[in-house]
Amino acid sequence: MSFTEELKNQLAAFKKKKYALPIIMVLTIIVSAALLLFLWYYLCFISIAIALITYGLPKYFGLTSLKKLAIFGILSFLILGVSFGVKNYYDITGYGGAIVSSEDGFLVNGTVTPYRGNASTVYHFEVTLINGTNESIVQVNITDLWTYTSPLIINMTPKQEVDNGYVFSTNVSLWEGLFEYQFSSNGTKTIWGLGPLSIPDGILFQQLLYTRLLIVFLQIGVLFYLFLALSWWMETSKARREQIRKEREEGKIDEKKAQDEVGGTGKVGKGKTVEKFVCSECGAEVPPDAKKCPQCGEPFEDEEDEMICADCGAKVKQSDKKCWNCGKEFKD
Repeated sequence: MSFTEELKNQLAAFKKKKYALPIIMVLTIIVSAALLLFLWYYLCFISIAIALITYGLPKYFGLTSLKKLAIFGILSFLILGVSFGVKNYYDITGYGGAIVSSEDGFLVNGTVTPYRGNASTVYHFEVTLINGTNESIVQVNITDLWTYTSPLIINMTPKQEVDNGYVFSTNVSLWEGLFEYQFSSNGTKTIWGLGPLSIPDGILFQQLLYTRLLIVFLQIGVLFYLFLALSWWMETSKARREQIRKEREEGKIDEKKAQDEVGGTGKVGKGKTVEKFVCSECGAEVPPDAKKCPQCGEPFEDEEDEMICADCGAKVKQSDKKCWNCGKEFKD
């Protein structure tokens, strides 16, 4: 027995266990949470992966009721959203600041102190410009990630000369917010650094919890419920086709109704077709019970005034001299 067959047999045996589905549901939440918390900012398709896992794993192991699956989705996304918010809160509050530099190495040792404060705190920004002088222009760009107000661009002042350049600094008072900063000089820019943080912990936690729940439901939950809707549509269509097949076999549905149910293709079963006629004026196909052509509006005469062309089978008027379809001339 191959490895694949052995794995299938083991999965089939596991699915029969009473505890299989609860274990899989818990495992689904754990796997989804791990993907969300550690890979959300690195993989662009992570929301699709989480939605597929939340939908596919429980269904494969027996949670086939779409209603129960929808409830499980709500529970899962609540847990994911809360976990996401809590992790972001501790990531931000536990962060102590970092030293930022430019990729070309001309702006180095960029910092802000203190990292945490309040609306009355004065923050000190400092960076070293390699090969700079006291006449060099160095700026700090401060952006509020909390309110997304217009960024502050502040010219820094020379502080002191060092062996390989000049140190620039500035002191800034900021409002309550979560900021990021970047130093620049003559087109050279450092990477963005997080800080300072001046929001009270309680407000920060509430806002992060709310926004992360919203992100999870909008970016993952919507995909999950689209999968559910598609599954419902496919199951409903399959059930309806099966019902039509059974009714046809039991003689409870006539051929015309069967044709309408399957989309009007003219085919109602294996080897059976619905009879159609051809308009003698425009050649369009018309139903056998039509009183006039649906395309050109030509009224149809009684069958006594019509005959069938022996060569092509088209219906023609008895007064016609030749067939409108094949051109065969009629004798009196």
